[in-house]
Amino acid sequence: MKLFFKRNSKKSDVLATAKNNLWQKFDQANLRLQYKCANWLERKTAHFTRLNWIVILLCFTVFTTGCSIYLIVNSFSSNKNRNITVTPITKPTNLVPTKEKPLELNTIISETEFEKITSFRRYMDSLGRSPTGKKTHDSIVLNRPGLLDSLTIIENYYYSHLKN
Repeated sequence: MKLFFKRNSKKSDVLATAKNNLWQKFDQANLRLQYKCANWLERKTAHFTRLNWIVILLCFTVFTTGCSIYLIVNSFSSNKNRNITVTPITKPTNLVPTKEKPLELNTIISETEFEKITSFRRYMDSLGRSPTGKKTHDSIVLNRPGLLDSLTIIENYYYSHLKN
């Protein structure tokens, strides 16, 4: 079908080139800003000697090492006041109680549908009883956790409407 119906690639090409142009402009602006910052820093530090650079590096290393050691020691200290505390979620006292209405189904289940449901229930029960079918039963129940409950609800609904 691709031979007969060509995709309108002009619109997608225009959008793609516009996006690429926008990203290219951002990249160029970012590179210009980096270049200006690098030149400014180079001018400000052009008169530094080798000894100045070593002292600056040493000060930076001592400062960052000191901060890291402080944080590590502080985290292992026995002071529990600064630690993050977890408070349990409480139910609000001014909660307005609402009564949940029971599930109202307005559909009528035909006898054939009900027979299919009951035969499936018997099949699941027989799978659960046999040692070879237990694995299949467990995988079905694991993948469809509310299936057996739904079957019970439908059967109860059918029997309740059968009496009426």
